[in-house]
Amino acid sequence: MAHRADVERKAEIVRLLMEVGNTADAVVAEVLGEFGVPASVAGALWALAPGTEPPTMKEVAARLRCDPSTVSLVADKLQATGVVARRPHPADGRKRTLALTERGHELWDALRTRLHASGLFAGLDAEEQRTLLALLTKMRPPQRPYAG
Repeated sequence: MAHRADVERKAEIVRLLMEVGNTADAVVAEVLGEFGVPASVAGALWALAPGTEPPTMKEVAARLRCDPSTVSLVADKLQATGVVARRPHPADGRKRTLALTERGHELWDALRTRLHASGLFAGLDAEEQRTLLALLTKMRPPQRPYAG
């Protein structure tokens, strides 16, 4: 009987994660739309978080678990909207990184502000938010290079 309860509990966790994710996706899509950025590239933006070193295209592909050619297409879209620029890697000129532009930083500021204002976390105090972050980080699968 405990096995059934375990299975049901995990299914409910996934259902709730998806529900919360859909709510967050709607906020993100709205902000992206205001910047003229297609919602289809939202995942790549999370791989370009401010405060981190600009990743190479291969690193973005690994983070997104997709083919590097897909990242190239996404980078084209992001570059066309002016939120990222392809730049030479500082240590290896053969590699290209994706760096946020000033407009990209403005987009990130808008995303943070709008997600905060959305009320998505209104039911959680600061300690509960830290706990949630720690638990979700613990659940995250390890990054692996794309094996396609």
